[in-house]
Amino acid sequence: MGQNMNQLKFEKTKSPCHKIMTDSNGKRYIMDMGTLTPNIYGFGFLPKQVSVDMVEFGHHDKNFEFKAKPSPKYTWVVAATQPLTTILYRMFKNIFLKYAIHEQILLKWGLVGLSIVIAYVLAKGYIKRAQKKVAERLPASAKKYRAIFTYGNRRDFSNWYVVAFISIFVSFFMFSSFGGEGIFLIIITILSSIFFIMWLGMSPIHYDYEKQYISLVSIEEIQ
Repeated sequence: MGQNMNQLKFEKTKSPCHKIMTDSNGKRYIMDMGTLTPNIYGFGFLPKQVSVDMVEFGHHDKNFEFKAKPSPKYTWVVAATQPLTTILYRMFKNIFLKYAIHEQILLKWGLVGLSIVIAYVLAKGYIKRAQKKVAERLPASAKKYRAIFTYGNRRDFSNWYVVAFISIFVSFFMFSSFGGEGIFLIIITILSSIFFIMWLGMSPIHYDYEKQYISLVSIEEIQ
């Protein structure tokens, strides 16, 4: 059964791939940003309607509310990045020089393709892990809903800007021949992973709604 609820409020959650959405009647939902369908708006297309899946949860449930506090694991990740990058750079340089990879254009294109595939797999794994964590905190009896939105006339090309930025590093890799161009593969993989996570798992429905780029059509219970 559809419900017209034009006033929505969005909040952050502990999961970067989810938002808490409160409708005009005060009902709260966990919105899975990775379920946006079709997910093509950021490429300049204007879909007639898009849908996002949600699960209802209670006001007293604090399992998902965002608490801004630094995590030690991120500190360790940052600390380990520099030495790991140095090791990978030296390893790639030795391999590229030894096998004269800079002279093999088709192989270099293949490595670029492999880097993007790896980035996609890593991103999907990250999103699936986030979805699993949220699902484990929800009761099995929780009601499932689907929010339907419609876009206005504004087109968004932001995803193409990211693709163009990544393409710059692809060009650096393809046209470099000093042996250390393997470092660009690392950059391509990292940037592509971030792009896939943001595109496939963190669709900015909340931002588009607050900027009035989209409007709510209905919220329907999934039977």
